[in-house]
Amino acid sequence: MQDEGPRRPFRLQLNPSLGVPLYRQIVDGIKELIAVGTLSPGDQLPSIRELAAELRINPSSAVKAYGELRHERVIDMDQGRGTFVRGEGAVTRHSREDVLHQSLDALIARARTLGFSDEELVEALTRRVRKGRTAPRRQR
Repeated sequence: MQDEGPRRPFRLQLNPSLGVPLYRQIVDGIKELIAVGTLSPGDQLPSIRELAAELRINPSSAVKAYGELRHERVIDMDQGRGTFVRGEGAVTRHSREDVLHQSLDALIARARTLGFSDEELVEALTRRVRKGRTAPRRQR
């Protein structure tokens, strides 16, 4: 059993028109927040009811997301105490590259929903990357 961590406020951004199920966006979003350090092992997450209310979604999507996160050993759910980020960190191994791949998968799904071919997407991404080379880089 882990120590109870603080309930850190965090924001998940869901996009129903993305073509990715809402529960999957929640799973990926929480993993990303852990990977970048916004959430840490031991931090308490909102209850299913609170998460559904905050995100204005059907509670069944929150149940499915938390169920998957629990199955993947990312979170622990303890009735009466709450839901917490696991200490031994299945997601602490979740690398920056994994986060990038998830973002790219979402981009690809959105582009296909909008009717772009893979070739058009590659060309647009290449142009944006080249354009970005002239902009100052963000510090990590």
